[in-house]
Amino acid sequence: MSVNYFKLSKFFLFISVLCISVVTVSTLFPFIVGKYVWFRLSVDLAFLFFLLGLLLQDKLSIISNQLLTVFRKPIVIAVSIFILIFLLACFFSVDPKMSFWSNFERGEGGFQMLHFYIFFLLLITLLREEDWQKLFIFALIGGLGMAFYGLFAGFGFQNFVGIKFSDSGFRFQGSIGNPAYVAAYSIFMIFYALYLLISKYKKHLFSFGASMLWFLILLFSIVFFAAATRGAFLGLITATFFFFVYLIFTGGKKLRKWLIPIIIFIILTVGLMIGFKDSAFIKSLPGSRIFDISISAQTFQHRFIMWETAIEGWKEKPLLGWGPENYLKIFDQKFNTKYFVPSEDFGAWFDRAHSIYFDYLAETGILGLLSFLAIFFVFYWQFFKKGRSLFFIQGALIFSIPIAYLVQGIVLFDVLPIYMNIFLFLAFVTYKFQIKN
Repeated sequence: MSVNYFKLSKFFLFISVLCISVVTVSTLFPFIVGKYVWFRLSVDLAFLFFLLGLLLQDKLSIISNQLLTVFRKPIVIAVSIFILIFLLACFFSVDPKMSFWSNFERGEGGFQMLHFYIFFLLLITLLREEDWQKLFIFALIGGLGMAFYGLFAGFGFQNFVGIKFSDSGFRFQGSIGNPAYVAAYSIFMIFYALYLLISKYKKHLFSFGASMLWFLILLFSIVFFAAATRGAFLGLITATFFFFVYLIFTGGKKLRKWLIPIIIFIILTVGLMIGFKDSAFIKSLPGSRIFDISISAQTFQHRFIMWETAIEGWKEKPLLGWGPENYLKIFDQKFNTKYFVPSEDFGAWFDRAHSIYFDYLAETGILGLLSFLAIFFVFYWQFFKKGRSLFFIQGALIFSIPIAYLVQGIVLFDVLPIYMNIFLFLAFVTYKFQIKN
């Protein structure tokens, strides 16, 4: 029996997204190490079997032509330029070893970025519609594992590390270990479930399969609010607003008369929740922390200081920055004394600026930041050029998800769970823009 190496490659791409469920209690950083080991190993094996397929299955000319086509796609060109500049920033870094290999705790850097890039290219080259649907199902299975791990940890099950439901200031952290990323990750899970719902079951919205997806949408919505992350909440609300705005312009007059009141209701409800965030009723709601949005909040004040520090560092190395993984050096050398308040203790050390924009600016320079932003400029250019053929609800979803990512990224930096999903999303839309729907 002959081996289909390309199917094996796709299999390892499918299981790579299950890394989100991996927690290695035997390592010093249980929520991080096992994930990047699983992801890298899966991508490496997918790449290995892809190369074996090229060599042994007599499809070299076919796949080579596909690869050439892939590299001519605008989003792929934009992502490739970003990866190139990121790697250049690693090699011209103040600490190239740290920039490329990162450390045991983070597992990021240029080496990890190369794995995301290979993951991205293989997805575009190998996957078709049924494969994408299968990948989304695998992603949702991984998300379920993440949610159930947090549930077991919350109840204090043995060998499940994490915060318990009875702990003061509880925020759901799942198998990710950080509530901020649980919330951002949940947005992607809701997107995958919604896409599957309208792709496979739009004429059977209450069938068994559709009911399972409705359940997952509800589950990840609960997980999102239990994580109580303000940045992700702002991202979701902004994306939801633009989702309905897109539907207003594409859904026809009959749909429009229902959507405008929905938008007004959302704006008024969220505005009232934020305006009365200090009331006893709002504070009694689960996850009410997300409504406590104010630039005077301590966490926002700390971020403003870190952003100032990032700018000071960037001024010294404007083109390619200090190198990925080197913000801590900027923090040490450009320490802002406003951060030190003796009455409140010293505070935490920051090895990130806690913003994708200021992190890329400080660590990869203006070239890195502009190449990162160019990816989304190219995405929306392609969307408005080729996305019109999409089913209008699919179009609204694809249009709005990057908005959620870009808004939450104002106050958060990227880690594996977010990187993996944004590269997956970019690969997916590259595929969608090349087909006739």
